[in-house]
Amino acid sequence: MQTVMYMITSQDAIRRGEREPLWTLFRVVCGLSALSWGGLALMAQLENHYVEREGRLSRVAFSDLIALAWMVPGPVGCNVAVQVGHALRGRTGAWVAGIASVLPFFTLMTLFAIFYRTPFVRAVASQTLLNHFSVVLGMLIAVTWYKQTRALVRGKLEWIAALLGCVTLAYARSPAAYVGMLVVAFAVGWFNSPKHKVRIKVSIARRDIQLTAALCVLLALFAIPLPHRYDMALLWPRLAGAGMTLFGGGFSALPVLKALFVTPGIGVSDNDFTLAFSLSPLSPGPLLNVVPFFGYLVDGWVGALIATLALFVPSGCLVVLAQRNLHQLKANPRFEHGMRILRAVTTAFLAIAVLRIAQRVPLQPQYLATAAFSGMCFAKLKVPVYVVYGTVAGVCGLWLAYAAMA
Repeated sequence: MQTVMYMITSQDAIRRGEREPLWTLFRVVCGLSALSWGGLALMAQLENHYVEREGRLSRVAFSDLIALAWMVPGPVGCNVAVQVGHALRGRTGAWVAGIASVLPFFTLMTLFAIFYRTPFVRAVASQTLLNHFSVVLGMLIAVTWYKQTRALVRGKLEWIAALLGCVTLAYARSPAAYVGMLVVAFAVGWFNSPKHKVRIKVSIARRDIQLTAALCVLLALFAIPLPHRYDMALLWPRLAGAGMTLFGGGFSALPVLKALFVTPGIGVSDNDFTLAFSLSPLSPGPLLNVVPFFGYLVDGWVGALIATLALFVPSGCLVVLAQRNLHQLKANPRFEHGMRILRAVTTAFLAIAVLRIAQRVPLQPQYLATAAFSGMCFAKLKVPVYVVYGTVAGVCGLWLAYAAMA
């Protein structure tokens, strides 16, 4: 079955029987990733290059890749890049495209972490500036949450799932709550499907079963509550398991990653965590580009590399596994209904992220002004994120300089 599907994909994807050279694949994907702020931007550029310009993928084939990337956890843009590489050059192409999509933001976010450790940056990053950046980040997440709820939360059951998800996350004290919430949401959607008698027919290869079992072990390791003395020893396997819970965009990772890194055993502070997410929109790539930053704070270059591999490799393997097998499930109405509820409940991650940020920022006029300005820029004017951050940083710097002189 796998061989047949690969032949079909290859015939549909590769123009005039040509194979995409691996170096060309790496160069193209890396270049597009370096110029893509956010996963959606990377998907758009991949489509423009491989569908519009090169004609190597049909529009229908590329749409299937996008749909599948949304159905599995992990960074959607990178997942699409992995699938493009798999369609063009098989497993090797998937690895090459995956590395190329991650390399630009891995490099830049690690550099951010290096300079963040210097005394100069520590002095510049005052609490006032961090608060303003937190407000901008909160408004960016809030606008994202609004757009997602409009697109994903429509029916009564979806709204109930989203609200219950917010309540669950508001009082959750363990990563097990995240996993349990997602499992329950899918189960509710599955059993409440209007069509009950449709049977699923799936044939899975042995190695796919082995990979699925390994990913389930990582997920269980993340979900099981452990004493804090094991936080550092099991950090990277638990991070890999955490990646299996990240649906609904990069901002949904905020509470999940905070549960892993902001602990006594790891030592990443609230300010470090907030600043990382504030810097993430300034770097190309998906918003999960914060992971190299946290990895560097924990264990330098080695930590940045291991953290990136831990989060992105399992999701890349999962999306390739899904590409080989989930095509059999896409037409099943019960499976799709379960995914609808699952997508709706993931909006709760964004809502709780906004709530957590709002609780940390003082209710003062200057921060309300920053909130109004950034909200207008994101919701109405479509101003790029880095322009908003730069403007807020410039105004804040002038204000601090004026206050010091006075």
